[in-house]
Amino acid sequence: MTPDYTKIEEFVKSKLKPSRFIHSEGVMEMSQLLASRFGVDEEKAKIAAIYHDAYRYDSTPESIDIVEKGGYEVWLEERKDPMLLHGALAAVNFDRDAGCAVSSDMKDAVRHHTLGHVSMGRLGGIIYISDYAEKGRKHLSEDERRAILNKDSLESMIIYILERSRDYLLSKGMEEAGVSKSLYNYLKEGGRL
Repeated sequence: MTPDYTKIEEFVKSKLKPSRFIHSEGVMEMSQLLASRFGVDEEKAKIAAIYHDAYRYDSTPESIDIVEKGGYEVWLEERKDPMLLHGALAAVNFDRDAGCAVSSDMKDAVRHHTLGHVSMGRLGGIIYISDYAEKGRKHLSEDERRAILNKDSLESMIIYILERSRDYLLSKGMEEAGVSKSLYNYLKEGGRL
Protein backbone atom coordinates (compact mmCIF):
# COMPACT_ATOMS: atom_id res chain seq x y z
CA MET A 1 0.00 0.00 0.00
CA THR A 2 1.27 3.48 -0.85
CA PRO A 3 1.00 5.96 2.03
CA ASP A 4 -1.16 9.07 1.80
CA TYR A 5 1.09 11.93 0.64
CA THR A 6 -0.88 14.64 2.46
CA LYS A 7 -0.60 12.82 5.78
CA ILE A 8 3.14 12.33 5.37
CA GLU A 9 3.66 15.94 4.28
CA GLU A 10 1.81 17.28 7.34
CA PHE A 11 3.83 15.01 9.63
CA VAL A 12 7.14 16.12 8.10
CA LYS A 13 6.18 19.79 8.19
CA SER A 14 5.47 19.47 11.93
CA LYS A 15 8.94 18.00 12.58
CA LEU A 16 11.21 20.19 10.47
CA LYS A 17 12.38 23.78 10.57
CA PRO A 18 10.87 25.78 7.69
CA SER A 19 14.19 25.91 5.79
CA ARG A 20 14.60 22.12 6.02
CA PHE A 21 11.01 21.59 4.92
CA ILE A 22 11.65 23.80 1.87
CA HIS A 23 14.63 21.57 1.09
CA SER A 24 12.38 18.50 1.35
CA GLU A 25 9.93 20.11 -1.08
CA GLY A 26 12.82 20.70 -3.49
CA VAL A 27 13.89 17.07 -3.18
CA MET A 28 10.29 16.03 -3.85
CA GLU A 29 10.06 18.18 -6.99
CA MET A 30 13.32 16.88 -8.44
CA SER A 31 12.47 13.28 -7.47
CA GLN A 32 9.23 13.41 -9.43
CA LEU A 33 11.04 14.70 -12.52
CA LEU A 34 13.70 11.99 -12.28
CA ALA A 35 11.11 9.28 -11.58
CA SER A 36 9.17 10.30 -14.67
CA ARG A 37 12.33 10.39 -16.77
CA PHE A 38 13.60 6.98 -15.62
CA GLY A 39 10.32 5.07 -15.32
CA VAL A 40 10.14 4.87 -11.52
CA ASP A 41 6.84 5.16 -9.63
CA GLU A 42 6.32 8.92 -9.23
CA GLU A 43 4.04 8.67 -6.21
CA LYS A 44 6.58 6.58 -4.31
CA ALA A 45 9.29 9.07 -5.26
CA LYS A 46 7.14 11.98 -4.09
CA ILE A 47 6.42 10.38 -0.70
CA ALA A 48 9.94 9.08 -0.02
CA ALA A 49 11.39 12.47 -0.98
CA ILE A 50 9.18 14.57 1.27
CA TYR A 51 9.78 12.11 4.14
CA HIS A 52 13.54 11.56 3.74
CA ASP A 53 14.65 14.14 6.36
CA ALA A 54 11.75 13.68 8.81
CA TYR A 55 14.16 12.59 11.59
CA ARG A 56 16.89 15.10 10.79
CA TYR A 57 16.80 16.58 14.31
CA ASP A 58 16.16 13.35 16.21
CA SER A 59 19.50 11.56 15.91
CA THR A 60 21.32 10.89 19.18
CA PRO A 61 23.84 8.27 20.30
CA GLU A 62 20.81 6.18 21.38
CA SER A 63 19.71 6.10 17.74
CA ILE A 64 22.26 3.37 17.07
CA ASP A 65 20.30 0.89 19.21
CA ILE A 66 16.97 1.99 17.71
CA VAL A 67 18.25 1.49 14.17
CA GLU A 68 19.82 -1.91 14.93
CA LYS A 69 16.67 -3.11 16.71
CA GLY A 70 14.76 -1.93 13.63
CA GLY A 71 16.79 -4.38 11.55
CA TYR A 72 19.26 -2.02 9.88
CA GLU A 73 23.03 -2.20 9.90
CA VAL A 74 24.83 0.85 11.29
CA TRP A 75 27.98 1.90 9.42
CA LEU A 76 31.19 3.02 11.14
CA GLU A 77 30.68 6.63 10.01
CA GLU A 78 27.18 6.62 11.49
CA ARG A 79 28.52 5.37 14.80
CA LYS A 80 30.99 8.27 14.84
CA ASP A 81 28.36 10.84 13.79
CA PRO A 82 24.82 9.75 14.76
CA MET A 83 23.30 12.65 12.78
CA LEU A 84 23.99 10.48 9.73
CA LEU A 85 21.42 8.02 11.11
CA HIS A 86 18.43 10.28 10.41
CA GLY A 87 17.58 8.35 7.23
CA ALA A 88 17.76 5.04 9.08
CA LEU A 89 15.55 6.42 11.88
CA ALA A 90 13.04 7.52 9.26
CA ALA A 91 13.08 4.06 7.67
CA VAL A 92 12.50 2.42 11.07
CA ASN A 93 9.51 4.71 11.76
CA PHE A 94 8.05 4.92 8.25
CA ASP A 95 5.24 2.36 8.75
CA ARG A 96 4.11 3.98 12.00
CA ASP A 97 4.25 7.52 10.63
CA ALA A 98 2.40 6.53 7.44
CA GLY A 99 -0.23 4.51 9.27
CA CYS A 100 0.30 1.59 6.90
CA ALA A 101 2.94 -0.86 5.71
CA VAL A 102 5.42 0.99 3.49
CA SER A 103 7.18 -0.85 0.66
CA SER A 104 10.79 -1.89 1.18
CA ASP A 105 12.00 0.16 -1.80
CA MET A 106 10.67 3.34 -0.18
CA LYS A 107 12.29 2.45 3.15
CA ASP A 108 15.60 1.66 1.42
CA ALA A 109 15.47 4.97 -0.46
CA VAL A 110 14.99 6.91 2.78
CA ARG A 111 17.55 4.80 4.66
CA HIS A 112 20.35 5.34 2.13
CA HIS A 113 19.77 8.91 0.93
CA THR A 114 22.78 10.36 2.79
CA LEU A 115 25.72 8.02 2.12
CA GLY A 116 24.25 5.86 -0.63
CA HIS A 117 24.44 2.08 -0.83
CA VAL A 118 24.75 -0.56 -3.54
CA SER A 119 21.33 -1.94 -2.60
CA MET A 120 19.43 1.39 -2.53
CA GLY A 121 17.70 0.63 -5.83
CA ARG A 122 16.51 3.02 -8.52
CA LEU A 123 14.15 4.85 -6.18
CA GLY A 124 17.00 5.24 -3.70
CA GLY A 125 19.22 6.59 -6.46
CA ILE A 126 16.59 9.18 -7.30
CA ILE A 127 16.28 10.33 -3.68
CA TYR A 128 20.08 10.40 -3.29
CA ILE A 129 20.54 12.54 -6.42
CA SER A 130 17.64 14.84 -5.57
CA ASP A 131 18.86 15.37 -2.01
CA TYR A 132 22.24 16.48 -3.37
CA ALA A 133 21.13 18.51 -6.37
CA GLU A 134 17.70 20.03 -5.65
CA LYS A 135 17.36 23.64 -6.79
CA GLY A 136 17.73 25.14 -3.29
CA ARG A 137 21.14 23.63 -2.63
CA LYS A 138 23.66 26.47 -2.47
CA HIS A 139 26.76 24.27 -2.80
CA LEU A 140 25.99 23.80 -6.51
CA SER A 141 26.04 26.30 -9.31
CA GLU A 142 23.40 25.99 -12.01
CA ASP A 143 26.11 24.70 -14.36
CA GLU A 144 27.01 21.93 -11.91
CA ARG A 145 23.34 21.06 -11.41
CA ARG A 146 22.87 20.85 -15.18
CA ALA A 147 26.02 18.71 -15.46
CA ILE A 148 24.45 16.20 -13.08
CA LEU A 149 21.02 16.23 -14.68
CA ASN A 150 22.42 15.99 -18.23
CA LYS A 151 23.95 12.60 -17.49
CA ASP A 152 22.15 9.78 -19.29
CA SER A 153 21.62 7.43 -16.33
CA LEU A 154 21.04 7.45 -12.60
CA GLU A 155 24.31 5.59 -12.20
CA SER A 156 26.36 8.22 -14.06
CA MET A 157 24.71 10.99 -12.03
CA ILE A 158 25.64 9.23 -8.79
CA ILE A 159 29.22 8.64 -9.94
CA TYR A 160 29.54 12.36 -10.69
CA ILE A 161 28.12 13.28 -7.26
CA LEU A 162 30.38 10.80 -5.45
CA GLU A 163 33.46 12.12 -7.23
CA ARG A 164 32.55 15.71 -6.40
CA SER A 165 31.82 14.78 -2.78
CA ARG A 166 35.13 12.92 -2.51
CA ASP A 167 37.03 15.97 -3.79
CA TYR A 168 35.27 18.17 -1.23
CA LEU A 169 36.00 15.80 1.66
CA LEU A 170 39.66 15.49 0.67
CA SER A 171 39.96 19.29 0.55
CA LYS A 172 38.75 19.34 4.17
CA GLY A 173 41.08 16.53 5.26
CA MET A 174 38.19 14.12 5.68
CA GLU A 175 37.73 10.62 4.32
CA GLU A 176 34.86 9.30 2.25
CA ALA A 177 32.50 6.86 3.98
CA GLY A 178 33.24 3.22 3.29
CA VAL A 179 29.68 2.56 2.13
CA SER A 180 30.00 5.45 -0.36
CA LYS A 181 33.32 4.04 -1.64
CA SER A 182 31.67 0.66 -2.15
CA LEU A 183 28.84 2.27 -4.11
CA TYR A 184 31.31 4.19 -6.26
CA ASN A 185 33.37 1.07 -7.04
CA TYR A 186 30.23 -0.92 -7.80
CA LEU A 187 28.95 1.67 -10.25
CA LYS A 188 32.35 2.26 -11.89
CA GLU A 189 32.58 -1.49 -12.52
CA GLY A 190 29.26 -1.36 -14.38
CA GLY A 191 26.91 -2.16 -11.52
CA ARG A 192 23.29 -1.05 -11.95
CA LEU A 193 20.73 0.11 -9.45
